[in-house]
Amino acid sequence: MIGTIRSSSDETVARRAGAHEVILAGEDLRARMKSIAPGGVDHVVEVAFAANLDTDVELLTLRGSIGAYATDQQLPEIPFWPMVFKNIRVFFLGSDDFTSEEKAAAVRDLNLALDAGWSGFEIAERVPLSEIARAHELVERPRRPGRVVVVV
Repeated sequence: MIGTIRSSSDETVARRAGAHEVILAGEDLRARMKSIAPGGVDHVVEVAFAANLDTDVELLTLRGSIGAYATDQQLPEIPFWPMVFKNIRVFFLGSDDFTSEEKAAAVRDLNLALDAGWSGFEIAERVPLSEIARAHELVERPRRPGRVVVVV
């Protein structure tokens, strides 16, 4: 697994999450990826679909896939033919659209990972549900690294 990060301070978190290699955004991403995975990558988990689509398509192998759950543009342009020639599959994932069974399976998998020794992500702040607006503000303008957890 290769992780990309926006800040060098995120490297430890990426490695704890399972990344074997970590690339800092802004470095020559395409060249670094090609040196680490010269045959390309099989799957991309994408948080900036429109911004990274051309790079993703270039780096994906034949029959590769993109799982996207965020984008920086509402109506991104799709490089149709380059994607067709590689038979690339795209999965758009909205957290509200998963079934109860899928959500339960995700909880089981996370618990198994924690039981196996994964320390999880760093928690920056725990916010009570009654202060949900503050939780959103902390996500938009973080004060420290880590996740914001809403406590019910």
